[in-house]
Amino acid sequence: MKATQPCAWISTFERLFSLSAEELDHLKRLTERAEEIEPRRKLIDQGKPCEQLFILKTGWLAEFRLLRNGARQILNFRLPGDILGIECLAYRTALHSMATLTRCTVAPLNIEDFEDIHRRFPRLASALFLMTLREGAILHEWEVNLGRRSALPRVGHLLLELDRRLRARGLAHDESVRLPLTQEDIAECTGLTTPYVNRILQKMRGLELIRFEQQTLEILDRAELARTTGFDTEYIEGWRLGRTGLSSEALF
Repeated sequence: MKATQPCAWISTFERLFSLSAEELDHLKRLTERAEEIEPRRKLIDQGKPCEQLFILKTGWLAEFRLLRNGARQILNFRLPGDILGIECLAYRTALHSMATLTRCTVAPLNIEDFEDIHRRFPRLASALFLMTLREGAILHEWEVNLGRRSALPRVGHLLLELDRRLRARGLAHDESVRLPLTQEDIAECTGLTTPYVNRILQKMRGLELIRFEQQTLEILDRAELARTTGFDTEYIEGWRLGRTGLSSEALF
């Protein structure tokens, strides 16, 4: 797994099309100033000036809103290859916070650099636009999860989605995937309490649907869990890219 993570940024584009030497060189140069950040450190702070974006090369981050009462709602989990802080292009201050869940490698990306991509490399700019549409589709599914699914389908749907997203990015090579989430993390993105998440996970283990221990997830009965949770990969894999000649796997 570790061998694939450092190139997740470039492989995202390589799955779309064959990169020219100039495009490849430009993508590499954008991550030359990468730095490591320890786990549980804030990268973007809600309500504060947001002056740059970041490219996530390795590790996991949580995107979240902090409420006045101190409660935290996780909005998304960010995986290698993502651009972080895209809303900074439109807003003077960050709309939400972002913090590392694991040790991460990130590369700062100035807004001017982002604009330069659009001027000089239209294919790369198109890919970034399509990736943004994909993120919107994922967020819509999370809204349905929070608003309409009961507890077990809510947690199971999240696990199936993360498993699929990791596999589609080439970040899993066997039956299990690394899932560096605590039960508190799962609770904060599903709107449940931590003890309730614990009971749900125990029930899923008892039904032999999953094996989840030591930050490793293995889905034992994928078909039954998908049936129980109403999980459909369409919002992840149903890309309509025929007119561009790109494969439906391209944006992962």
